[in-house]
Amino acid sequence: MQFLRHLFVWSLCCAGGIAHGQDFEPRIFTSATGATLPYRWLTPANPEAGKKYPLVLFLHGAGERGNNNAAQLTHGTKLYLEAANRTKFPCFVAAPQCPANKQWVDMPWSGDKGTQPAKPSEPMQLVLDLLDSLPKSAAVDTDRIYVTGLSMGGYGTWDLVTRFPDRFAAGAPVCGGGDDTVAARAAKVPIWAFHSDDDSVVKVIRTRNMLAAIRAAGGQPKYFEYFGLGHGSWGRAYSEPEFLPWMFAQRRGQADTYKLQTKPPELPAVAKLPDTDEGLPGAGPLRRYDWFRNLWRQKRLTWAGRVQQDKGAVVFLGDSITQGWGDNLGNSFPGLKVANRGISGDTTRGMLYRLKEDVLDLSPKAIVLLAGTNDIEEKATPEVIAGNVKLLLAAFKAHNPNMPVIVCQVMPSHVSKSRSKETITKLNGLIAALAKDNSQVTLVDTWTPFADAAGDAKKEEFPDLLHPNAVGYKRWAETLKPVLAQLKVTAP
Repeated sequence: MQFLRHLFVWSLCCAGGIAHGQDFEPRIFTSATGATLPYRWLTPANPEAGKKYPLVLFLHGAGERGNNNAAQLTHGTKLYLEAANRTKFPCFVAAPQCPANKQWVDMPWSGDKGTQPAKPSEPMQLVLDLLDSLPKSAAVDTDRIYVTGLSMGGYGTWDLVTRFPDRFAAGAPVCGGGDDTVAARAAKVPIWAFHSDDDSVVKVIRTRNMLAAIRAAGGQPKYFEYFGLGHGSWGRAYSEPEFLPWMFAQRRGQADTYKLQTKPPELPAVAKLPDTDEGLPGAGPLRRYDWFRNLWRQKRLTWAGRVQQDKGAVVFLGDSITQGWGDNLGNSFPGLKVANRGISGDTTRGMLYRLKEDVLDLSPKAIVLLAGTNDIEEKATPEVIAGNVKLLLAAFKAHNPNMPVIVCQVMPSHVSKSRSKETITKLNGLIAALAKDNSQVTLVDTWTPFADAAGDAKKEEFPDLLHPNAVGYKRWAETLKPVLAQLKVTAP
């Protein structure tokens, strides 16, 4: 499998996926001990005799490891070949390739913290030996040696600037991490770091902790934290218009005086999950787990771009049970314009908070609400949950008293003690009472069709005893269709 992956990468090279490699001369470095390191070498386009030029050391990520001396050019090196950059920022670029199954830094990538090894890894030691050799054979300005890298190469960048802060003029780690207990060593090195807050491969805390330690030691690193890019932030980072101007403005041993004109990315307000409950509508729990924050942001950013497209839809508001309907929601109601606004893990308080942008701004033709399961799991009382549902119903009426609202009762489940039959039954009774006193609301019994004799979810329809499968969603749709027809909520 490893061989096939590298064969695929090599095929991309040959097909033009990284055809710019022809501008990078393939070389092999041999150390004094006879160890070898493949690397690519770029020289200034029109070098002047007697002039020295800066050197950029580029460290690739884990996916580009091998020995073909080509894959390391897949990401992050193309900008040095752009005509304007070659003219304005003439430089040398060295892009070594780490062997398969080796790392630039012998440090785990997935945890919250890491410990810097006593010595550089074998591949990194070869990189250091290579750096020692280059000024002897090329007109390298040793006061302008920069290091940057992505993912595994981001780890390599952090490793080098903390081990050898007097050697590099600047470091630009992208979605990497290091040992924050030694980060203070790089306090005087100009740093511009990049990461995406939803990175699930290298946690963003790895960069945040490094920067916090540097700032605590008096450093002033620059940082752009993206959102929604996952573990692919290098494309955005290396496209920043001031990346090269900032880098080439740095000199070894000198403070970073470059003033960025580009503003750091800012998460749109619609995608920000409140850090505290202060000032929030309703009562009870609002989840703030990392996975929930990431999902909340992802869903709400997507929906913010679909407001006009989803205008006038029947909006399904809920949690994972609603979200799980996914693209099949439209197939379940042929010809009816629908919009799925379910977020896995959400609570009634979360729905209250996001109600305007996710639901009301769509001017819904009707609303289908299913909520409360996660509130129960978070130990909210039925009374608190019903109070939030009451606020939701009031908001629907204030928005449009003629808009049909269908409230589904909480479905049975038995995956935890908190989601007991008794608790759900009590909540459903309170929800039924709210519906009875509200002429805008139609109550749908989504407990009885799904409950077994013991009041639990049926395994054949709820395999995990919480979320419906295709059979369960079909039954839910069949329960809703006559209600929608009675309310004249039909396709145009």
